[in-house]
Amino acid sequence: MSDQQVSPRGGRKLRSDTRRNHRQLLKAVGELAREAPDQLTMQAVASRAEIGPATAYRYYSSLDDVLAAYVLSVVEELRDFSVTSTAKGRPLFDSVVNKWVDLLAEHGPALVQLRSRLGYLERLKSGNAIIVAMRDAWSEPVRGLLDDIGLPDTMIEYALFLANMMFDPREIQDLLRQTEMSRQEIITRLTEAYGGAMRGWARAG
Repeated sequence: MSDQQVSPRGGRKLRSDTRRNHRQLLKAVGELAREAPDQLTMQAVASRAEIGPATAYRYYSSLDDVLAAYVLSVVEELRDFSVTSTAKGRPLFDSVVNKWVDLLAEHGPALVQLRSRLGYLERLKSGNAIIVAMRDAWSEPVRGLLDDIGLPDTMIEYALFLANMMFDPREIQDLLRQTEMSRQEIITRLTEAYGGAMRGWARAG
């Protein structure tokens, strides 16, 4: 889909129209996921965005497509935070975990709507945009943690695989909502459990 769409009169719509419609659709899917996840449909998203269904379908062919775009925008925010941080080592890892939990507090209900039948490694190898951005967000923080706990950088691929499991949005939201642990307690426990999982993985191999 080009940024410029042909208008009914044969001219060109402004690119700002396209950007605005994308923003409105992504905003709408996030709002509906928080407010009424059981009523989340493409038609409902288009209505909330005040965009005609036919126009919405020109941008995204399905609800999963608009959800994927929303998830990608959130993961890219985490990636940008990570790659521009001046922190190194364990402080970088800790700051990225905190940023991720902050993003989940705002966007989590939409993130958990999108599920794939494929695993992390298969999606990474296929070039899935969300998983690639997630890898880019976590690679340096995880390398810093590996160095901090004395594990080799050669296990980075499996360390990222374990991070994808341990810091899954659905499970973090479950902990935040269904337990009496504070946000910081959850972060601390997950980080310690993650370090233990990586040590166990290294010992086994």
